[in-house]
Amino acid sequence: MEHIQTEKAAYDFYNLNAFVSYQVDTSRTLALDDVLTSDAWVRNTAGHVLNFGFVDFAVWLKLRVNLAQYSDQRWHLVIPYPLLQKVAIHAYDPSAGRVLWSSDLQTVRRDPHTFRSHNINFPIPDYINGEVDFYIRVESTTSLQIPVELWTVEYLVSRQNMEALLWGVYFGVIVALLLYNSFLFISMADVTYGYYVMTLLSIVGLMLSISGLGARYVWLNADLTRYVLPLSACFTLFWLLCFSLRFLRSESLGTVLQLVMRIMCVVNLLVAVYVLYVPDNGAFLAGCVGALSMLLVLIAGISALISGIEIARYFVFATAALVFGSSLYLANIFGYIEPSQLTNHAFQAGSMLEALLFSFALAHRIKEERRHKLIAMEKMKAAQHAIVQVQDQALQQALHDPITHYPNDSLLLNRLGELIDHRSGYDSFALAMLYFPQFKEISSSMGRRLAEDLFARVSARLNQELSTDIQTITVEKSARFYIAVTEFGSLALLAKMGEGYRSIHEFIDRVMQLHETAIDVGGTSARLKAKCGIAIYPKHGDRADLLVQHASAARDYCFRGSDNITIYSSDIDAFGRRRLAIAGELVEAIRVRELDLYLQPQFDCRTNRLCGAEVLLRWNSESFGVVSPVEFIEVAEEAGLMPELSRYVIEEAFNLLHGFNESGQILTLSINLSIQNLMEAKLISFVTSMAELHMVNLSDVVFEVTETSSSDNFETVIENL
Repeated sequence: MEHIQTEKAAYDFYNLNAFVSYQVDTSRTLALDDVLTSDAWVRNTAGHVLNFGFVDFAVWLKLRVNLAQYSDQRWHLVIPYPLLQKVAIHAYDPSAGRVLWSSDLQTVRRDPHTFRSHNINFPIPDYINGEVDFYIRVESTTSLQIPVELWTVEYLVSRQNMEALLWGVYFGVIVALLLYNSFLFISMADVTYGYYVMTLLSIVGLMLSISGLGARYVWLNADLTRYVLPLSACFTLFWLLCFSLRFLRSESLGTVLQLVMRIMCVVNLLVAVYVLYVPDNGAFLAGCVGALSMLLVLIAGISALISGIEIARYFVFATAALVFGSSLYLANIFGYIEPSQLTNHAFQAGSMLEALLFSFALAHRIKEERRHKLIAMEKMKAAQHAIVQVQDQALQQALHDPITHYPNDSLLLNRLGELIDHRSGYDSFALAMLYFPQFKEISSSMGRRLAEDLFARVSARLNQELSTDIQTITVEKSARFYIAVTEFGSLALLAKMGEGYRSIHEFIDRVMQLHETAIDVGGTSARLKAKCGIAIYPKHGDRADLLVQHASAARDYCFRGSDNITIYSSDIDAFGRRRLAIAGELVEAIRVRELDLYLQPQFDCRTNRLCGAEVLLRWNSESFGVVSPVEFIEVAEEAGLMPELSRYVIEEAFNLLHGFNESGQILTLSINLSIQNLMEAKLISFVTSMAELHMVNLSDVVFEVTETSSSDNFETVIENL
């Protein structure tokens, strides 16, 4: 038998795989005496590490070593594959035919004098020298991989220190990532980080099992590794699948792929439960399911990357590193490729790269989420700014006239409130309301747009003139507006009162003189004449609305007389109340037919014969007595009662005309209409229906339009005419 010589001790370690013979114990019942006499030994001629994969039998190894006794060295027979669960060794002296020494894995690890190493090492006793046969029995539910080496104590220590350093770096990185992501999970309350933390914890358990550090330093029982290893593998893949589903977002994965990944999560949990009851097959089953799970995770990452998920590129690289490392490692332990330093540490390197790249991916995810939040905040800020602008614009529109863009009555009321509250320091001031009736006439005769342009020009001119007068009070300080537009054709202004200032009548008279010059209106010269009503604070009111009401009443009162400027008085209130009462009584008078028709005869001067009559309307009210037609017709026009009043007159006049015709008296009746009547769409149909009802020939009727009002809808008037 070939044997290795160690007499010169030229090296610190020797690879004994080429000197090993092996015998398979399928029944797991062969004892040392059986193999000593057996001739079924198979020589490992290739010299590779014996790798049987996952098997359910034991293997006996035999090798002959020629040892020399050195006082300064001690040799260890080492099997650097810590996953083996049952290892027994026997030193046999072939010349004497006796066993020199026996030991097993449990005994060595319990021996306090044995060097603590995560690798399986048996210190060869000092008394063994010369030519010795070593018989080693190995059995394990994990992969049956049996590298055999001979190390000196110095090499064992240096090798242990180096591997401890490498594993220390590995676990240091994993623990650092674990703590970092745990902090993120707690602070951000995002379950994605929770899944990743659980994945890292499971990887720690898995690597403690693979490295042998767990059995040596953590759970201190090599037999527990057959539980911890498959359970850690199952939970690693379970949490990794959960993390993938959450990290890659459901919308980037197809429905079928999501379903398969969820099914695989359940399968991993079922395998974990199975391991608790049947641990011997757990490692093999966990390895198969793990390979499928990692492949599925890689497919999910590629699918998300194709779907446009930017951070999926980190995920794909991380998963690819894990799949590559674990594939080499699984191919090794399943016996498909020869063991080597690369295959033994492939999963270690792949899992560390995976952990680092996943952490980069999560960090990038935080960066992306922060960027999206910043974008969302910018959009929200822009939206809020737009809302503020819209609100400001709406407020400006609500407080300003759309034609002239000067303050309207709402802003005027606010300003009056400020002045009344003495926030501007004026003890007394006047509110003047100007009305230019010509603008409605221009609108009806020459078009609304021309009238609006002219009104805007007049308003701007008046505001410019008032800005240089120290007696004027601003209506809107920020824009230096000195007038307010209460309605089309109507302006309001504020003036200071008291010592050092002109009288309000003199002040307004000057303002009105500014507009008495002729202006060009569509090629026609026109002169503007305004009517102005004035209310003084606090004499005529201590509320904003009351001042506006009284100034408006004074302005309307101007139309009753020849004065263009009227200062409010209590008499104007009485006048206004009377007109309001007349409007109410007029409605009832029309209903009960209290108004009377009088006929003013018309004679033909040539024949001196009666040829017609003009219909006159008179009202002898039970409440007011005889009411002037000028008064109640004007009230009717202002109150919008002209349609009802004119219908009443037409019906009564047609009835009279029918009576004249019946008596043989042929007359022509003239009936006055307001321009408001001509704006009615149903006026013509009413007249024709009344003519048919009373059998009146419309050629005997003359309609005359009064000039007391104007129209903004001149097209309708022309059409009805």
